[in-house]
Amino acid sequence: MIERKKSPSTDACGLKAPVSRTVDVDYDHRHFVNLVAAAFVLALAMLSAWAVKTIDEQESLRKCLLSGRKDCVRILVPPSGPVQPVR
Repeated sequence: MIERKKSPSTDACGLKAPVSRTVDVDYDHRHFVNLVAAAFVLALAMLSAWAVKTIDEQESLRKCLLSGRKDCVRILVPPSGPVQPVR
């Protein structure tokens, strides 16, 4: 049988005992990383909303065209009448 040498920092199950030491935490860096992560998540949410809206508009247009209608796309017409010069 092989006997293991027990180190003084292990408990009965062979797990290492927690080491008590002070760790300096850089809160400025942590705040910056959290801010960057939040900005990334916000940008991803906005991109997702834009993609869903665009897909929905394309699907509505496709359904309209497949139903045989000819007035599916809005055509912007300039207002009639005399044109006012820009000052």
